[in-house]
Amino acid sequence: MKLKKKSAYRVLGSTLAITLLGGTLAACSGGESASGGATDNGKKGAPVTLKIELFDRGNTPPGAPPLTESYFVKYMQEKFGDPNNIKLEFVTVPRTEEVPKLNVLMSANEAPDMIFTYSDPAVQNWVKQGGLTELGELLNQYGPNLKKYLGDQLLSYGNFSGKQYTIPAKRIILASQTPNIRKDWLDKLGMQPPKTTDEFYAVLKAFKEKDPGGTGGKVIPYGIKYNNNIDPLVRSFWKKMTEEEYSSLPDLVKPGNKDGYKFLNKLYNEGLISPDFALDKDGKKFQADLVNGLIGFSITNTNEPVYFAYYSTLQKNVPTATLMAVDPFTNFEGKHVKSIYHPLSAHIAIPKSSKRAVEVIKFLNWMSDYKVIFDLQNGTEGVTYKKGEDGIPVIIDSDEAKKVLYNYLDYSMLINGKDMGDPEKTLKANAADPKYKDFTMSSIKVGEQDGQLPARFNRPIEAQIKYNQTLGDKAIEIYVKTVTAKPADFDKLYDDMVAEYMKTGGNEVLEEQKKAFQEMKK
Repeated sequence: MKLKKKSAYRVLGSTLAITLLGGTLAACSGGESASGGATDNGKKGAPVTLKIELFDRGNTPPGAPPLTESYFVKYMQEKFGDPNNIKLEFVTVPRTEEVPKLNVLMSANEAPDMIFTYSDPAVQNWVKQGGLTELGELLNQYGPNLKKYLGDQLLSYGNFSGKQYTIPAKRIILASQTPNIRKDWLDKLGMQPPKTTDEFYAVLKAFKEKDPGGTGGKVIPYGIKYNNNIDPLVRSFWKKMTEEEYSSLPDLVKPGNKDGYKFLNKLYNEGLISPDFALDKDGKKFQADLVNGLIGFSITNTNEPVYFAYYSTLQKNVPTATLMAVDPFTNFEGKHVKSIYHPLSAHIAIPKSSKRAVEVIKFLNWMSDYKVIFDLQNGTEGVTYKKGEDGIPVIIDSDEAKKVLYNYLDYSMLINGKDMGDPEKTLKANAADPKYKDFTMSSIKVGEQDGQLPARFNRPIEAQIKYNQTLGDKAIEIYVKTVTAKPADFDKLYDDMVAEYMKTGGNEVLEEQKKAFQEMKK
């Protein structure tokens, strides 16, 4: 895949809220920990407890065990914990509040021994505050397989000022977001999948006026959330920019961003997007509307409808429903631009206050074995999967399998996406559910089309760290208020609020990112 120009630092569409840590974090290094409760004479003492962060996405299927008592928790305890005299304890953190929650725990020296986050600014802040354990020697001593699995290039994403502070998880699929549409609704109306923004608008109007899903007036032509799933649409309105502008300008002041918001405002005032999106802070209303067949079009993380069983639950509720990946938004070049990921997934880190740094590295070193990776991503043969061609696991479509696999990505936190150790097999494995294989492959292809990488700089952006909480909150406020405003009020409201955004730190972020970009180009 040929990657396009880098896109800029993005506030909107993320939950990167950061509260600056107060005071100095604990200076107790985890690097001196003895492993597994062993005593000096070699006999096992009482098991030590290793606390591990785990996302709570609010998507536990009915009848499934709690996240902290799942099949994968028991597997890791049996295969890693018990042999090493370690008791694994998983600490759940709401996915939508991960950074604020971690900041509170870090400030109180109560964070789990192993934490992970998708937020670069959060990590930069913790490094700056002295809150993370340096991992270089620990990796050399206890993580040889881990280092080999990730490789030097990926590990460099966790290196700050010459020191290794995080373990960058490997991202298998670089596609980030994919638009999806109810194909059965299109078929019922005799309409083709939209290929342009104008065609997209016409489809939404038809969904609203003709209610092809028979929702009784509850139809939501375009389902959106409080702070997500609008990027490909808004990005398509961006105008031509230099690489420097792309990398340094906050999204809200990129040329054309205002036009994208204005289009969303139009959709909102015509009743074409979720009427109560501003209240859906955890995304649960969006999920419910999607699986209950009320949403005609949405933008989700690539293949999220399969990973988190939205699609199968939708078909259980509405047997005739079919989803289709589409790519309708066109920019000034006629391209279908959208944000894609770097090879880095989450940053895995060890708080300085932890006394279990050795155990964390041993745990990740154990996880870097392909046999362990396979088991953590597929479950038990005959229960959750069967082996297909070339040993590729084929997911079994059953309620029992869903109760096991629904959150597997967060247990195998070292890898985002299925990894078979072979590129061709890996691609097939990520489309392992035979019922949704074509949808998955299409979702990945569309999600990668004309992809633009987020900007990365070779040093922390201090202004980003300083103002991220304030600017993140302000960006969401601008999004909500301008999209829901009366059309006559939109222009002035957007201009005034963005001007305030720039005064409260946006200008400093811009200037520092501009300077960092120029330094990298020297």
